[in-house]
Amino acid sequence: MAFFFVDICQMSELADDSADPPDLSFLRQTEERRALNQYWYSSRTITAIARELEDVGGSVAFLSTPSIYFSLPDESQVRAQSVVFDFDRQWDTHPNFRFFDFHQPGAIDSALWRSFDWVVVDPPFITRDVWELYADAVKLCLKPGGRVMCTTVPENEAVLRDLFGQEVGALRKARFMPAMQNAKLPYQYALFLNYEPSANSALAAWNIEVPRDLEASNSSTMETAAVVVER
Repeated sequence: MAFFFVDICQMSELADDSADPPDLSFLRQTEERRALNQYWYSSRTITAIARELEDVGGSVAFLSTPSIYFSLPDESQVRAQSVVFDFDRQWDTHPNFRFFDFHQPGAIDSALWRSFDWVVVDPPFITRDVWELYADAVKLCLKPGGRVMCTTVPENEAVLRDLFGQEVGALRKARFMPAMQNAKLPYQYALFLNYEPSANSALAAWNIEVPRDLEASNSSTMETAAVVVER
């Protein structure tokens, strides 16, 4: 598996690029609702993911990832053609919002099935039973050959491979590891993709918000998983 490295300076340049920057006012204005297990990504993580979506383009199904969707600029073409699916009805009046109860993935409007170039997913829980339901939702939303971006704990790598399989393509850990804005979680999340980010993508760089001592285990797991897939 190709494994690209971008130095910290390059990542900083990508994140601070003034061209079509993310609107990070969402983080300042929207309180996390712990009753819904909401944890927003950090500004650097939002910037990296939003840049990737903008650079590649296309329509996105944001499954339980409102902090990404609402941080896209109002004039963004990606935002205009995307849908944010969430359980929190505070966004009911937004034209691109659809209520989403992950217990009922089949309730997603059939007019939206297999209509998205991307699905970006961050479930409120990390257990397999929850991921099984989200995997069903991903498969309903994604166009054939579409791109998938998931965040969960590294230990779920085998679960994701099992649930998504050949239908979506093997999900692999990116070098970039996401960080949360306020949460003090007992574990570090990883970012899983079903494609290889370009060499100059922020997702191919190390996130300087994350302790460096996690980098070796992150990359070694990826390499081991890649060998298994190639056999």
